[in-house]
Amino acid sequence: MPNDVAMEKAVKDMAAINPFVAAAKAGCDFREGKFLLKFFNRLFRIDHSSSSIEESAADGQGTPLSRALKLVLLHYLINASGAQVAGEWITYRYLPGANFFESRFQSMGILPLQRRFGRDIEGFRQACQKLGGDAMSRTGDASYRFLALPAIPMGCILNLGDEDMESSVSLLFDAASPNYLPTEDLSYTGSYLAFT
Repeated sequence: MPNDVAMEKAVKDMAAINPFVAAAKAGCDFREGKFLLKFFNRLFRIDHSSSSIEESAADGQGTPLSRALKLVLLHYLINASGAQVAGEWITYRYLPGANFFESRFQSMGILPLQRRFGRDIEGFRQACQKLGGDAMSRTGDASYRFLALPAIPMGCILNLGDEDMESSVSLLFDAASPNYLPTEDLSYTGSYLAFT
């Protein structure tokens, strides 16, 4: 779906939702006509009636929002089902319809992380902590858990390589994530991790 059409549909769908019900299902606040929604370590104010989005930055200088990020934020509020976090990790390939987007997810999420941090565990740790990640006990040389959105935990695991094996990165999603975002939008969260 072209971005302009997707954005028009999201704006229309956004205007049709009950904001108090949507906020409760999404796990965020709704005040003075705006949703207060966290994405990783950033806070956004999303106007219910106009779908305009602004970042609440501590220094007052929010980073400009990409169209993809705007769609992710709107789609999250529109699609939020209120389902409980499953507490079970799955890889991208096990999300519904992932075969249509998996190569893009690999090239925009996994491979850049491998190239950037495959031999730099300390850099990986610092980058994860900067994005609000918490260390978790999983297999791998370093593992971090993020809250991409209030009901979408993500995991990122770095396995350092050696002379016989390449380094690898795994990105994990909570199994309940499809109750909140389409699979295509979930691929964006991986690329966000890679390029932030």
